[in-house]
Amino acid sequence: MPKQVNKKSVVVVGGGWAGLSCAVELSRIGYPVTLLESARQLGGRARRVAFNDYAVDNGQHVLLGAYRHTLALFNILGISLNDKLIRQSLNLHLLSTDGNKYNLHLPALITPLNLFIGLLRAKGFTLYDRWRALVFGFKLFVNAITAGTGKGNDDISVIDLLKKEKQTLTNIRALWEPICLASLNTTIDEASASIFVRVLHDTFCRAQSDADLILPSIDLGALLPDPALDYIEQHGGNVHLSKRVTDITVQQRHVTGILCDSEAFPAGHVVLAIPPHACMPLVKNHPALHDIAYNLSGFSYNPIVTVYIKYPKSVKLDQPVQALIGTTSQWVIDRRLAGQPGLMAVVISGPGPHMEQDNDTLRNTVEGELAECFPHWPRPDDAMVIKEKRATFSSRVGVNALRPDNNTSINGLWLAGDYTKSAYPATLEAAVISGRYTAELIHQNDLNKTD
Repeated sequence: MPKQVNKKSVVVVGGGWAGLSCAVELSRIGYPVTLLESARQLGGRARRVAFNDYAVDNGQHVLLGAYRHTLALFNILGISLNDKLIRQSLNLHLLSTDGNKYNLHLPALITPLNLFIGLLRAKGFTLYDRWRALVFGFKLFVNAITAGTGKGNDDISVIDLLKKEKQTLTNIRALWEPICLASLNTTIDEASASIFVRVLHDTFCRAQSDADLILPSIDLGALLPDPALDYIEQHGGNVHLSKRVTDITVQQRHVTGILCDSEAFPAGHVVLAIPPHACMPLVKNHPALHDIAYNLSGFSYNPIVTVYIKYPKSVKLDQPVQALIGTTSQWVIDRRLAGQPGLMAVVISGPGPHMEQDNDTLRNTVEGELAECFPHWPRPDDAMVIKEKRATFSSRVGVNALRPDNNTSINGLWLAGDYTKSAYPATLEAAVISGRYTAELIHQNDLNKTD
């Protein structure tokens, strides 16, 4: 007979991708789950917004084939990947303001041959550029890059690592810097080399399909929050919106529930699946959590700006994703694949002077840059600027030392979020991994108590 587990009620605080992942996994294994979200919709920093007649995202996201846990979550929710996601092999097109064009395309070969041949054939790079990139790629594959763990003083910045590995200025400017900004949302002079190396390794050194670009053909709300809500409720759970948690209730170092102002939600387990800055007020007044509160206070944050620009429906890119070098605009994503022809999403990752511009000025800057890069395009019809000022935590040097475990010193209190202890930056995949891992810890904890 399988062991019977007393599955205590669980309150998950936060309806972002970490909270949804945790709630779905707990629901799947039979826990009664109550999910509380302070906003009026689920999704957190990856949610649906309206622009004219379009349903778009608060920030344009591109997934990778390496997002194995996220893709597995979609399968659990019964999301047809072939219908909702458009998968293409990596084919990076980069256009510089000096007129140079660069291209990295990975052929359909096993890893690491696809990376090596892709680097050998990369366009716009000199023979020496490609040789240095190949050496770097080989060392990455055999785990010979010494970037440190990021947990102590052995971490270095990405730019220091690239210089140490004798990467050329062209390689840095036209390859590694765009990848670093896109994946870590942190500039190369501040970004953690240990996190960057982990991202590169898991993208390029495990399986050919891990480097694939995956573009949702629907908005993010329809991709995860909506199906997750249905799944949780179909499995006996409850989801409450516009519920801001004001305190955790604890007795003798055991969590007993949470408070939303004067409304109490008792629980055997509480999962705080909210960002560090939102978690701080809930943990700082509990002496047993002072170490966590101290570490959370050390996090800093970086913005992401997405500018949606509506052109006539005939306007399109030659490929779904175009990178720009030397401009405020960094990535242009053609929303045609999402059934929105003529709509372009321009992404600007990380901090910079653009954050000091008002929305009208920034819109004019981006529209002017696109006009220079694509002079045959007509004038746009409309645009919308979305600034997420704390889109991600900064994946800066040494940040891994601040990242807390998913379990805490208060029994029954758990953490989930992309910022918890892992080797990954603040991505959707990191959030999903953390949420599922917390659910597994809760289940294992209850299993142990039945022994």
